[in-house]
This record gives sequence, C-alpha cells and structure tokens, in this order.
Amino acid sequence: MSVVLEAKNVDMRFGGLKALSDVTFSLNEGELVSLIGPNGAGKTTFFNVLTGVYRPTSGSITLNGASIVGVAPHDIVARGMTRTFQNIRLFKQLSVLDNVRIGAHERVKHGLWAAGLKLPKERRAEAEVLGIAESLIQELGLKHRRDELAGSLPYGEQRRLEIARALATGARTLLLDEPAAGMNDRETDVLMHDLKTLRDKFKLTLLLIEHDMRLVMGLSERIIVLDHGVIIAQGKPAEVRENPAVLEAYLGPSKATGGEKRTAPAPAAESKVPVLRVRELAVSFGPIHALKGIDLDVHAGELVTLIGSNGAGKSTTLRAVSGMVQKKGTIEFFGQQVNALSAEQLVRLGIAHSPEGRRVFSELTVRENLELGAYLRSDKAAIARDLEESLTLFPRLKERLWQRAGTLSGGEQQMLAIARAMMAHPKLLLLDEPSLGLAPQLVEQIFQIIADINARGIAVLLVEQNANQALQTASRGYVLETGKITLSGSAEKLANDPAVRAAYFGGE
Repeated sequence: MSVVLEAKNVDMRFGGLKALSDVTFSLNEGELVSLIGPNGAGKTTFFNVLTGVYRPTSGSITLNGASIVGVAPHDIVARGMTRTFQNIRLFKQLSVLDNVRIGAHERVKHGLWAAGLKLPKERRAEAEVLGIAESLIQELGLKHRRDELAGSLPYGEQRRLEIARALATGARTLLLDEPAAGMNDRETDVLMHDLKTLRDKFKLTLLLIEHDMRLVMGLSERIIVLDHGVIIAQGKPAEVRENPAVLEAYLGPSKATGGEKRTAPAPAAESKVPVLRVRELAVSFGPIHALKGIDLDVHAGELVTLIGSNGAGKSTTLRAVSGMVQKKGTIEFFGQQVNALSAEQLVRLGIAHSPEGRRVFSELTVRENLELGAYLRSDKAAIARDLEESLTLFPRLKERLWQRAGTLSGGEQQMLAIARAMMAHPKLLLLDEPSLGLAPQLVEQIFQIIADINARGIAVLLVEQNANQALQTASRGYVLETGKITLSGSAEKLANDPAVRAAYFGGE
C-alpha cells in the first residue's frame, strides 16, 4: 500500500509547553486508523497540525508525497485531505442540501463575472455541484431531510451531514474528530456501518480521534496511542488493549492496585441520610446527552471515586452537582433537595468544587487566591484558622504565599486549587482530575493530600482518569461509560474487576 499521509519528528510548542514531541507516523492508502489517548494527550493538537491550523515547531508532514507544512487549511483540502470537528460546525440556518453544496464548491472554480452573468460554464458548474450534493445526501441516508435546516436534524444525522459535506470536497483522506461524540448506542452502530461502507465505496483513507472504545476496537484496523504528546504504542486493537504502556497511560501504574492502601479512608457511615444523593441525573448540551439518568451516593466520611474513559461524563457530573449546568433528576445534600440552587448557594451550604484544569487566578497571589475561596464567609477567626490549616496541609504554598499564582508549577497550581476549595470550609469536596498533567511523584503527593483531607472527616467525590490511583485512595467507586453508570462497588472489588478495563478499552 502507498503512504498517503506521513509525519516525521513533529514537535509542537506553545511557549514553554511542548504539546507534541517527536511524533512520527504514516497512514497508508485505504486504511482505517484511530488515534486515542487520555485527556491532554495532544490528539486534537495533532489534527490541527496535520490540517494546517497550526504550523509545527519542527518536523515534516507530507500528503501524497508533497510537503504541507505551512500550507493553508483550504489548500490542504484542495490537495485531498479534509476533516470534521469535535464540536459540530454546520451552517445550522442553511438546508441540508446547501451545507453539502458548500463542500462541493471546493471542486469548482468560479469567476466573478461568470457567476454574476450566469454564463453557460457557471451553470454547468452549479449543476455539477448540485449533482454531487444530491448523490451524497442519498448515500448518507439524508435524502428525506434534503430541504430541512441543518440545525433541526437529530444529533446523529448532524454528524452524518458533516461527513457528507467533507466528502463533497472531493478529498479522499478524512480526519474525523470524535465522530461518535454524544451519540447513543444505535447511532454509534449506524456510524460504524457507514464509515466502513463509505471507506470501501469511495476508496477513502480514514484517521479518527475517538473516545468511544467500543467503536475504536470494533472499527479500527490499526490504533495509534498518544500520551503527553508522545506516541507510546501502535498496532492492532487486540495488541493495543493489552499493551502495558497503554494500560498505564489510562489506568495509572498497575502497582497502585496492589499492596496496602495509601491511607485507609473512613468507613461509610450507616446514616440513612447521605451527604450527597443523586437520582436519575440527566444533562444534555443541545442534542448531546452527556448524562443519561445516573444514581450515586456519598456518605459521611467517605471518599468516593467516579472513574471512566474520556468523554464518559465525569466532569459533567461534578458540574451538575455544583450547580454549573442545567440538569434533570434529583440532587439532595443532607436530605435537602438542591436542584434549583445556584452555584453560590451550594457553596454556602457546604459544597466546594475544585475544577479540572485548576482555574487559579493567575495574576493574583497565592494568598489572594486562598482568600477568594472564603469570599462567601464572614467568620474571620475561622477563616484565619482554615488558612493556617491549608498552609499546613500544603507547605509549599506557605513558601510562595506572595507569589503570583500564574508563576507556580503545575503541581503547585493544583495544590492551590484544592486549598482554595478547602477555604470554603466544605462538608463535601468535589475534585476533578487532580492528577491531570502532573509528574508521577507529584501525583503520589496529591493523592496522599486528598487522603489526608478525607481523614479529617470531609466527604470527597473524586473524578479521576487515573483509575488505579483513585481506587487505591477511595473506599467506593462508580464506573461511568458514555453517560451511564455501568459498575459500582468497593474500591478493592473494582480494582480487580476486568470489566473496569473493558470500560476504558472496550471488549469483554
């Protein structure tokens, strides 16, 4: 097979951040390949480099043997490669037909005078565009939607329309960024069938970023795995699923599942009223159903973890509990229904949220960030005591109290984000991906601090992609897959359950 797309020694830097490091890979004509990796691995950055959105800091990229480094995205499309996006980018106020016609216009060169005067050449070009669009609408099962506005289509059909528009450009190398995101199981099955059929009929070469491991493992001929901007593995699905480096990237070091627990969490209280009770929690973002009716409890003194692969809905769960997104279902805090309360009111009640990505105020000092954590409180003496306790828990912050938060290291910023949440004096602490982007030694330190916080009697709901670390620290856990809880039980039970690995990588 001939090589269609090739990257050699590609680096991508954003200031001091190295998003891609020495990435080398090739895509052969007719292949169907998936690019996977945990959060922050560099997958979308790599797509942006391949398609001309970013120019790589160094390295080479060739398409059909010719360099495309520095080539504008629209010229890359003209050379035979196009893409879809993680978030749907349709022209929602135009019809299905017109969306596909826009893609097809890439094939036809229009002159201003010819278009204005409707010369025969222009009329023939428009007829060709219309024919291409009509054919693809038929092929993607959208003929019955031909004249409807794109924004009115069901979510799965909007995704298919995006693919039809990409095909209309005439490109035969397609890069699809999370094509199954937000789809239900039936829509995902249809997509898998469509992609195989389209690949064979139009002689396409496909490269997918995808978090739905059932689709990845069932569709891909080859899988490439990125972690921290580096390719750590590639091969057939069965090989990748069992690769130790891939397992560690997604689940954390395997040693975390064995031996003694870091600090034994307090046993679950037998109180009839849990600290947090969630029932039938559902969240949608437009047509995307991020959570599909989940139930979970956190009791007094517990450290409960919510684990699952990228895009499972973990962060959305925490955002729903802390009042940051609209939702359906029931959320109770110490028996009080709090669905309708604002984020501010929930903080006053005792729910504090340390978000993914740290979100510190970079221009403010460490002390000012901590003081903002207590903004809603008026008990000055207690605030002073909590500040001292936070600095005892995080001694590195005490050394940097007057330093701007934006100049801290990643690990120090994560400590500050947790300490700031603690300054709200919470009864329930929500922690979202505290280990994201940290070096292994810092991960150990952060998780020990989380265990220490829990040992002080604060209930914790921990969202964490590093499953082994989370299960080593927690007392109980829930496994979330595409918006649904599929497993729950003691941390020890989940740590040894093969179904947890299947939740991340598909399979039985």
